[in-house]
Amino acid sequence: MATFIGLGEGLIRLSPPDHQRIEQAQVFEVQIGGAELNVCVALSRLGVETAWISKLTNNSIGRLITNRARQYGVDVSRVVWTDTGRVGLYFFEVGSTPRANTVIYDRAHSAVNTLSCDELDWEFISRAKVMHMTGITPALSENAKRLVKDVVVRLKGSGVLLSFDVNYRSKLWTVEEARQTLIELLPKVDFLFVTLEDARSVIGLNGTPEEIVKQLRREFARMVAMLTFSEGGAMACPDGSTVYYQPPYKLTVVDRLGAGDAFVAGAIFGWLNKEPWEKCLANAVAMAALKCTIPGDFAIIERDELETLLSSSAIAVRR
Repeated sequence: MATFIGLGEGLIRLSPPDHQRIEQAQVFEVQIGGAELNVCVALSRLGVETAWISKLTNNSIGRLITNRARQYGVDVSRVVWTDTGRVGLYFFEVGSTPRANTVIYDRAHSAVNTLSCDELDWEFISRAKVMHMTGITPALSENAKRLVKDVVVRLKGSGVLLSFDVNYRSKLWTVEEARQTLIELLPKVDFLFVTLEDARSVIGLNGTPEEIVKQLRREFARMVAMLTFSEGGAMACPDGSTVYYQPPYKLTVVDRLGAGDAFVAGAIFGWLNKEPWEKCLANAVAMAALKCTIPGDFAIIERDELETLLSSSAIAVRR
């Protein structure tokens, strides 16, 4: 039985070594990624029983993804397998100031786009406490959008709480398309995660960060809204009026990819352990900071590492 379930696409990540440009590459380093899977790995490393559900091609590439997830303790027994379609790829070119990182997706027509709500093991899902999805999945295709909507409807009344990260990707859909879909979905979400930039540009909220996180909680999230900032700090609003703020850590960035997913894992980990919201927020910011020091998408972080970092910093401030 899994306490936490992530539902979404798994991808192969290919990166040229030593900060090379993609067009220079003679070889590529292989990593595994996918927002929902990243959260599952991070939580599993912290001791939470997790499962990841997706649809993959029944070949060595698909098995590479599940093998890597299983290596970090994630249950992949409910992955749906298919003999058709493909596994999505993305190429990640690691930059160095002032050259930005570059991501190129090659994920069109991946197998997850054919996944339907009826293919999921709902008896298995109903035993979990939290299911996590992101705004990436409905951006993939009309069928993937329908999958997310159907899952949200099916979760209602099941007792399983819904965690959702807006995770807007401009290469996958327009702001207008995202807003139309998300405004319908977000009022059904229990745990809501969104960047300040996405809250303003995609959801269309205005005001100070404090005003925005309160509005997110009042209008959408049923349990807590968490707002993250590009410089690394974050806010949480659990009741529509109280706001907690956690400042960022000073760090040397090795790889930012997956930091937002590590943030989600830290927050959910705190909630599962019945910690106060300010501690949940502190967990989240610390997990994101630690992830930035680790190559690849996965936050391979032990619980004692998290506690050590938290013990050396201040817990969230109530505002």
